[in-house]
Amino acid sequence: MTCKNCKQNFEGNFCNHCGQNSNVQKINFTYLADEISNSVLQVNRGILFTIKELFIRPGHSIREFLEGKRKQHFKPLAFVLLVSTIYVLLTYFTETKTFLGSAINGASDALNTRNQKLSTSIKILNWLANNYAYSTLLLLPIFSLASYLSFKKAKYNYFEHLILNFYITGQQIVIYIIFTFLYFAFNSDSYFLQGLPFILSILFTFLTFIQFFQSKKFVTKIFLSLLAYLLYFIFIGVFMSLIGYLAESGIF
Repeated sequence: MTCKNCKQNFEGNFCNHCGQNSNVQKINFTYLADEISNSVLQVNRGILFTIKELFIRPGHSIREFLEGKRKQHFKPLAFVLLVSTIYVLLTYFTETKTFLGSAINGASDALNTRNQKLSTSIKILNWLANNYAYSTLLLLPIFSLASYLSFKKAKYNYFEHLILNFYITGQQIVIYIIFTFLYFAFNSDSYFLQGLPFILSILFTFLTFIQFFQSKKFVTKIFLSLLAYLLYFIFIGVFMSLIGYLAESGIF
């Protein structure tokens, strides 16, 4: 049999040179219907399995992924990008603001009335507030650095922490998606209901860290999780100060 992709002769169901399937279907309605069905089902199975695992046993499932058990899991970067896109579209059409976004807007307004020199920092805060999903993705490497430094003795490298936090961030956005539906369904402006997903997302991070890092005591893991958040806020503060300084200096 001659491969239609690389023109090599081979036997069996797949070309041993390029790997293409020997059964190459003609492009027609049946082919298109099969492709759509297979693609959608494959995505659904992977993402639903991942969401379920992250709700039930987040730390254990992420550790298993890093150890090589990856077939059923939705890929971490694709996961966080997909749910972020869904969240952006959902908040756009429902005109929903997050608790964190409202809090940041309030803080930026307060800073603006007290000190006009903080205008660059205020712009950054407003952008973070109004683009929660994008800002979360941009700040994710910074939080990964904070968790890496806090749990350095656990001997996971920075990129493994990045994968860990891809899944954590993705699932946090899933929590926000669920509550956005609740806001819209019940037409609620409750400050408590807006704050609840923010609290749950932080608790989810703590739960994931507690399950993920096995070799440390419970109290130690709580302390190191708090340290990760502390370092995260320090890094963000330094980053914003640097951006503000460079902007005011006219460097960019």
